[in-house]
Amino acid sequence: MNNEIFVEQKIKDTFGDEVRVEIQRERRIKVYVEPKKVFPMIAFLKDQGFNHFVAISCVDWIKDDQFELVYHLWSHSYKVHVMVKTRIPRKDPVMETVSPIFEHAETYERDIHEFFGVDFPGNNNLRPFILEDWDGPPPMRKDFDTRRFSEIFYGQKDIEKELFTKTPQKFRGGK
Repeated sequence: MNNEIFVEQKIKDTFGDEVRVEIQRERRIKVYVEPKKVFPMIAFLKDQGFNHFVAISCVDWIKDDQFELVYHLWSHSYKVHVMVKTRIPRKDPVMETVSPIFEHAETYERDIHEFFGVDFPGNNNLRPFILEDWDGPPPMRKDFDTRRFSEIFYGQKDIEKELFTKTPQKFRGGK
């Protein structure tokens, strides 16, 4: 675990108490930052050799009324995966783009914008690429009602109640 401890110490030396760093296990580090610290942290990590920007994922913590954005970076030299985590409000969610640091982050931000409704100022390419004709709320939010959407959009009613209230027929076969 020498590389993890080395990377953890570099982060703490640079950002101090502004961040929380956890060594999750061998080759895995979590860094918790405020939203305004994401861009500087990603830039710092790239300068430290974390040149493989793997992805950005989004978690909907509906009970906390927040989204958690998780930035995944890998260093081939340290052989360590760092997850930079931050939380933003679900209402009018905004997060500065990191595409000036890693150009292809634009695609991940576009996906999160399309499916969760997070705005990324500075990313000028947030047009839909899967839900081109979509005219509804972001469908990956936990409060998106898929049954109601199917009812309205496809004219399908919720048959779950009907299926589970009928008495199942006994199996007739075999001996």
